[in-house]
Amino acid sequence: MSKNRERAHVSPRRRRTESSRNLNRILIAAGILLLLVGGLWFWLRPSEEPAPPPVAEEPLLPEPEDEAPRPPSPPEAPPIDLPELSASDELVRRMVQGLSSRPQLATWLATDRLIERFVRTVVDLAGGSNPAANVSFMRPDEGFAVEEIEGRLYMDPAGYARYDLLAATFASLDPEGTVQAYSQLYPLIQEAYEELGLPDEEFSTVLDRALRNLLEARPREGLLEVEPVEAVHEFVDPELESLRGAEKALLRMGPDNTRRIQAQVRELQSELARSGR
Repeated sequence: MSKNRERAHVSPRRRRTESSRNLNRILIAAGILLLLVGGLWFWLRPSEEPAPPPVAEEPLLPEPEDEAPRPPSPPEAPPIDLPELSASDELVRRMVQGLSSRPQLATWLATDRLIERFVRTVVDLAGGSNPAANVSFMRPDEGFAVEEIEGRLYMDPAGYARYDLLAATFASLDPEGTVQAYSQLYPLIQEAYEELGLPDEEFSTVLDRALRNLLEARPREGLLEVEPVEAVHEFVDPELESLRGAEKALLRMGPDNTRRIQAQVRELQSELARSGR
C-alpha cells in the first residue's frame, strides 16, 4: 500500500482492489447460481456435441420447511473521502458516536490515534496477548476485588460489576452501522496495520481470528482462586493462568459480561459475512 496517498482521497490502487473484490463476489455468486440450476454444463459444452437422449425426470424433492431463505447481502457501504491516517480521529469520532446512545462511548473516544489503538487491540486479541495497554482509558476506576475464604483468596464475583458498563456499551453498538463504518474506514485501518510491520496479510483476516478467539472463551462459573504475584493477582489454576489474552480478559469480566460480549460478537460476525467483509 502506498504511504504517499493524496490527502482526503483513497488511492487508485485501493479503488481497484475494492472493485476487484466486488467483481469476485459477483462472479462467485453467479457461478454458484449456474451450478445450482445445471446451466453451467449447458453453456460450456461444445456446440457440435449431440443433444443427450431424454431421460425420465425424477420428482423434485420438497424444500425443507425449516430452512428460511438466506437474506440478501446489504449494499456496499458508500465510499467516503478519507483524511490522512494521522488526522483521522475527528472523522472516527463523528462516525462512531452515532452507533450507540450510551454517553460513555463519547468519553472513550476523547483519546487520540483511535484507528491505531483499534488495530493494535485486534492484533493482540488475535495473537493471544492482553489488549489492556491499548485501551487503558476503558479501565474501570475500581480496583481488582478479591475475597478471602478459609485463608485462600478468590476473585470477588461482586467485582465483575466493574465491567458492566464496558460490556453494556459494547453490546449497545448497532451491528449494521458498525460494520458500515468499518468498511468505510478500512483503507485507513489496513494502512495502520501495515505500519506495524507484521506478516503480509489483510487486516480482515486478523480481525476474524480475534473474533473467533473471543467466541472460544468459555464463561466460568463459581469461585476462581487467585494469588498475589508481585503487583498483580494471578490464577492459581495453571490452566486458567495460561489462557490467551482474550480469554483471560473475559474471565476477569465474569460469566454474564462474557456472554453479553460474545452475543454482540456473533452479531458483528454475521453482519461482516453479509457485507462481504
